[in-house]
Amino acid sequence: FFFQAEDGIRDYKVTGVQTCALPILPGRDGALMEPPLGLGPDQPDPRELQDRRRRMGERLGRWRLLLATSRLQVGLLMLANLRDSPAGDPERQLLGLCRRASDLPGLVPQQGRDVLVLAQEVLLDGPALPTLAQLLRRPEPPTVLLSLDTPHRVTVRSALEAGVQALISQGSVGRGGVLAALDALDGGQTFLDAACRAVLHDSTPASGELTAREVEILALVAQGCTNRAIAERLQIAEVTARDHVQRILAKLQVPDRTAAAVAGLRLGYLH
Repeated sequence: FFFQAEDGIRDYKVTGVQTCALPILPGRDGALMEPPLGLGPDQPDPRELQDRRRRMGERLGRWRLLLATSRLQVGLLMLANLRDSPAGDPERQLLGLCRRASDLPGLVPQQGRDVLVLAQEVLLDGPALPTLAQLLRRPEPPTVLLSLDTPHRVTVRSALEAGVQALISQGSVGRGGVLAALDALDGGQTFLDAACRAVLHDSTPASGELTAREVEILALVAQGCTNRAIAERLQIAEVTARDHVQRILAKLQVPDRTAAAVAGLRLGYLH
């Protein structure tokens, strides 16, 4: 593999996978971010991990894959699982690895029945769900497995309404969540992990709860976007963006954008 970094090209060899150019997100010091090593007290033993990896490789073997994540290590782990699958063929199956939602439409073929999009909730250019919803409205849509950093009722409902077939929380990744979702998809079933089911069935009154559009705008506010930038990103009038932001501040009962971002994190609207 050749991964195009923002400060140059770095060479990483992955056995059995065709060399290609992919973007990566450097760490704070410019170095490639690596996943943590070692087993924690709540992690399964090595034999269980090996069995999960084998089963995941088998499940992934039936799909053409598109990985949408800003975390390179997630993509590399999926590639490793695919490479180890008896039926795996990374050169044929991997459609791409992207970090921006805007890149998704060009990477998903129109005949997408055998395509599995493994997507992170928020990519480098904002929430992935609006673009995924467009893909799911195609005559032959792909299957989508969406990972939520912090599940929230509005986000879970919006994803289900858009047609997302599998939803998992980031906390279940590495603890069998992805494999359970793939098992369900293999049987033609919609899947929500325990955290997503819990927030979906939460009976807490929805008074003052942000709408899906407001959650999307709050994510952009947290990124430091001005009203004009939000309007350009979402193709709405600047005054409309301003009104959305004001309603968000009122619902969250905060005085400014910084406080809104903090409240969004605390309440589970943001990761």
